[in-house]
Amino acid sequence: MEKIREKYAIVGVGESNRSKNSGVTPLELALEAARAALADAGLEAKDIDGFMSYSEMDSCNPHQVATYLGVRPKVVKEMFGGGSSTELLIAEAIGLIETGQANTVLIFRSMNGRSGVRMGGGGFSIDALQNGFDGGSFIIPYGAGSPGQWFGLFATRHMHLNGLTQEHLGHVCTSFYEHAQRNPKAFFYGKPLTMEEYMSTAHLSSPFTKHDYCLESDEANAIIVTSTERAKDCKSVPVKILGMAAREVVSHAHYWKNIDEVAADYVAPRLYENAGVSPEDIKVASIYDCFSWVVLRQLEAYGLAPKGEVGDFVSSGNLRMDGKLPTNTAGGMLSEGYTHGMNNVLEIVRQVRREYEGTERQVKDTELAICTGWTGPDVAGAMILCK
Repeated sequence: MEKIREKYAIVGVGESNRSKNSGVTPLELALEAARAALADAGLEAKDIDGFMSYSEMDSCNPHQVATYLGVRPKVVKEMFGGGSSTELLIAEAIGLIETGQANTVLIFRSMNGRSGVRMGGGGFSIDALQNGFDGGSFIIPYGAGSPGQWFGLFATRHMHLNGLTQEHLGHVCTSFYEHAQRNPKAFFYGKPLTMEEYMSTAHLSSPFTKHDYCLESDEANAIIVTSTERAKDCKSVPVKILGMAAREVVSHAHYWKNIDEVAADYVAPRLYENAGVSPEDIKVASIYDCFSWVVLRQLEAYGLAPKGEVGDFVSSGNLRMDGKLPTNTAGGMLSEGYTHGMNNVLEIVRQVRREYEGTERQVKDTELAICTGWTGPDVAGAMILCK
């Protein structure tokens, strides 16, 4: 991976309107996001020769998007996947360009995640969950039928072993809600969250309150990847990919034996080796936040907070704009919106570009940024970006 350092870049990002009920198809949302990303990069649809997406049987396919944009691409790819798929597809885009299969690739995620198929319930049958989720038949009949319940089990164990409290989860939530107040496109813009309100909110599934859950939203996001050489012809400021660890998998058989271990523990060493930097060099972050606890566990895994001290790290305000590591500065999936992590990538790109210069939304130092993906304790990926 060392040979690709700063050789490839993200040159366009865009999103559709974000809502709880779009009233349109995922294809229409995808086209809106794709056109926004093209406009951001200063490219035309004909400049894109690779189209890729990921979904959970809840979206349109890349061939449709290319067709409706009037393009006959060299490559199309659709992948079944969730939270770590953005990083994986960016790595695949790099591979396609590196081997001459494509020149410029558009990646998108489009979903009616509130009015259609909902990760938190609705749109999936029990049979689909039991048969589609590895090991589902062993836990779903006993009442653990949603991500909140599954992740809550891991969170409870980790919190017990490391002295983490409900209030530590609250610091993640209040920090990200605070960021959302600077983002008019965030769902919780105008709806700040105090620690007192957080602590008085009932659990939905212990240890999670409603504030610890990511949002469900109807929206699409898009990203355009090309070489840094071709990026010179784009109107946007290119954000270079310094290093990646696209996806690491820990088998279910492995992590059920040690549920305090997660795939991100294995991703981190490769990520920093490939980028040639250390955790201390990272200045701003987008950390996958399907649940508040997942942020704590990843801060620890990526060496951004010392193991056993992550609670003190967040309670000291380090995730806030003036903290040591401003994180999820658009509000993240807890308070901005939810496209299985791609919206966090859009925000980190904009921070590294310094698009918010002169406003309170711009982080002071964005020289090196980390963006992480998390499908679950068993699958993770990450990348480090620079200007």
